[in-house]
Amino acid sequence: MKKFFYVFLSLCISTLYLKADFLEIERQKAINNKQLILLSIDKEGCPYCLKMQTEIFNVSKYSQYISKKYLHVTMRQEGSLLPKAYHVKYFPTNFIVSPQDLHIIDEFAGYMNPESFIELLDEVYAQEFK
Repeated sequence: MKKFFYVFLSLCISTLYLKADFLEIERQKAINNKQLILLSIDKEGCPYCLKMQTEIFNVSKYSQYISKKYLHVTMRQEGSLLPKAYHVKYFPTNFIVSPQDLHIIDEFAGYMNPESFIELLDEVYAQEFK
């Protein structure tokens, strides 16, 4: 029984350590700027990922607008060390993450047109910063 407890305790500590390291630099920036974290997970060769990148994230009017409320971080699914809570089944997947404790506020998968994407981001931000 003691052995089980020590194994369980060590797993909990290692999970907390991973959580603390994950996005730490971005987390501090977002807290300082009163932003949420927009974590985009894409996959190499994904046409919808590329479309979202070229139509939203690479367009200055959208990227500047997003950067006022969100700290945008893009990660590739391949070889990433994402915690299990950030498991991705469809691409692209966007997570809105609280910088305080890195919990997932909202997530949405698949391509969205720019106007719908911005509208969704505005809604989530307004709910978090009432």
